[in-house]
Amino acid sequence: MMDSEQLLVAKLKETRHELARIVTDLHFKRHPELEQQYGDRGRQKCYEDSIYHFSYLEQAIRVSSNVLFSNYLDWARTMLKERGIPERDLIDNIELMKEAIQQKLPEDDAGKLVEFIDAGLDSLQSLPHRSKTFLNSGEPLVEEARIYLDLLLAGKRKKAADLIEELVEDVQSIKEIYEHIFQKTQYEVGALWQSIKISVAHEHYCTAATQLIMSGLYPRIFSMEKSDKKLVACSVADELHEMGIRMVSDFFEMDGWDTHYLGANMSDEHLIKLLNKNKPDILAISVTMPLHIDKAAQLIKKVRADEQTSKIKILVGGYPFGIVPDLWKKIGADASAKSAKEAIGIANEIILN
Repeated sequence: MMDSEQLLVAKLKETRHELARIVTDLHFKRHPELEQQYGDRGRQKCYEDSIYHFSYLEQAIRVSSNVLFSNYLDWARTMLKERGIPERDLIDNIELMKEAIQQKLPEDDAGKLVEFIDAGLDSLQSLPHRSKTFLNSGEPLVEEARIYLDLLLAGKRKKAADLIEELVEDVQSIKEIYEHIFQKTQYEVGALWQSIKISVAHEHYCTAATQLIMSGLYPRIFSMEKSDKKLVACSVADELHEMGIRMVSDFFEMDGWDTHYLGANMSDEHLIKLLNKNKPDILAISVTMPLHIDKAAQLIKKVRADEQTSKIKILVGGYPFGIVPDLWKKIGADASAKSAKEAIGIANEIILN
């Protein structure tokens, strides 16, 4: 039997398309000039944006976190600001969501949802507007990271690879290169894309180039002495972001674990078959998009329900777990880690319990 919160999530999921249509109609009714300016294409875009808003609201309610919703609003605010769209437009759209909910859903359900939205909006007001950078002066290898990123943004992958090779030849720790160059520059690329300073093509190029350069380090990484500890690592179904979990898997490999990296968008069924075959000590699951939190919860539930995999320790990580510290508990995992380095320490600890 579902509790009241999950029933509310189910109702929101069932009605979000109709709610998005109501929001779109209200928006264009109050701003008739938009019909002439944008026409059907504008209506479709407004509808799609509303679906996105409702989907994030659904996930936030699922895990009882208005902070998750307010962080999404902060992300949307930054995206719109960089595109010359005032914050007021976002707030107006969220207010229309509340009206649509009050029109469509029973009074009690609507009241709970409106209260949740208002809490998210209140939290948004306390989040400062700021330019985000992940390459801060004084941090280890920050100058090398800046040079590396500049080379990639200039399309000079070979020179970027040469820089990494020179650092390794100078006995620079591969773990430190991963942590302070690869990881930080990937975060920076995401921030640059969000602020439209680079295109999505630039973002994809930088990610693909870094993955290729990482592969060039594998002969060194996989030649390290191994223990009998096993890790299986993957992203949940429909999750296309894989750089983070790939770095985690490589860190475990450098720590002596026997790793099985399965990449992005792994189906639950194939994963469980592999778990039955390999019997790892740890299953590491990555979630980058908060919209996929429920997929992680469903996967963990399936792993726990299978007699042969039920005892495997499950470690989760990714963006939403940094926002909601106890999220891992809510979806049934054994622990969460904020970084690849932290993941190793936690994994070594929980397999002893």
